[in-house]
Amino acid sequence: MLEWDGDSNQILRKGFDVDIEALTCRKLDTPGCTYTPPPPSAVDTIDELGTKLGQTVVIDVGYNDTPASFAAGIDPVMRALVANGVEHVIWVTLVERLSEWADSNAELVAAAQRWPQLTIADWNAVALPHPEWFADDAHMNSLGGRALAAFLHPFLVSACGAACVPPTVYCGLARTVNGFDYVQATGLGCAAARVTVAAIERNDRGFWTCARNVGGQIELTCTQSRNDEKLELLERSPVPATRGRNGIVTLSNWSFRLDGTVLEGRQDALGWIALGRSPWCVPDVPREVLLALPLRSLTADGGCFGPRR
Repeated sequence: MLEWDGDSNQILRKGFDVDIEALTCRKLDTPGCTYTPPPPSAVDTIDELGTKLGQTVVIDVGYNDTPASFAAGIDPVMRALVANGVEHVIWVTLVERLSEWADSNAELVAAAQRWPQLTIADWNAVALPHPEWFADDAHMNSLGGRALAAFLHPFLVSACGAACVPPTVYCGLARTVNGFDYVQATGLGCAAARVTVAAIERNDRGFWTCARNVGGQIELTCTQSRNDEKLELLERSPVPATRGRNGIVTLSNWSFRLDGTVLEGRQDALGWIALGRSPWCVPDVPREVLLALPLRSLTADGGCFGPRR
C-alpha cells in the first residue's frame, strides 16, 4: 500500500530517501507463503541489501508468521540489521484482529528490552478502532495506507534527530477576517503560512487541525500531519514595532501611518490601504503599532486608541 498508493507514498517519503521493499506473504526468518518460488524472508532481504539499508529501517512484517515463528524471527532480524550498520529499527505492531497477532506483539515488546536499537511503533493502538481503514483483517485500503504513512513519518523524523526537524520561523503579520495575527510556522514558507492563516480564520481549514490555547504565549496551534507542518498564532509579537522619523511605524512585514484622520497600512512594498478612522482597536490594528503611534488610550485595558487632543 505504501509503495503504490500515491498519497501514502508522498506522505511517508517527505524529506527522506525511502526504499520500500514490499512483498506479499513475506515472513521474518523463513521463506514466505503461497508463491513459487516463495518470497524471501526479511532476514534474506536484509542480507541482500546490506549497507544500502541506511541508518533507519522500518519493519512491518509478521502477519504470515505464527506467534512461535515470529518470536523466533525477531532476534535474527535484529542481528542482521545491526550487522549491516542500521542504528534505528522502527518495528510496527500488528493490528490485533486475531489473538495470535496479539501474542506476536507481546513477543515484540519483550524484544525491545533486549535491543536498544528497537523502537516499537504501536500501530495497533491507532488502527484497531478504525475498521474502515481495512479491506479485511490484515490488508489496508488506501485510507489505511495514508493513515499508516502519517503515523510512521514522525518516527522517521525522530530517528533522524535534530538534522531533520524543520526550524520554527516567525513570519510576521497576517491580516485576516478577525484582524491581525502574529504567525509562527514550522515546515512551510512564510508566504504560504500567512495565506493559510487567513484561510483558517475564514473557517476554511482543509486538512489542518486546530486547537485554541488559553493563557499562554501561543493562542492557536494548527497542524497538518500529512505534511508535518505546523502554524502557531502568538499572543504578542516577538519583535518590537519601530517608528521612523517620517512617522511610519513598522512591525515585521507591515508598515502603518496616520493620513489625517485615517490609519493606513501596507504589507511589504504593496500599496497603502485604509484601516479606518478612530477608534482603532486590537486586533484590527496590532497593539504594538497603536502604542508606537502618537495616539492616546481610550479604554482602561488599552484595547482601543484615538488621536491625541
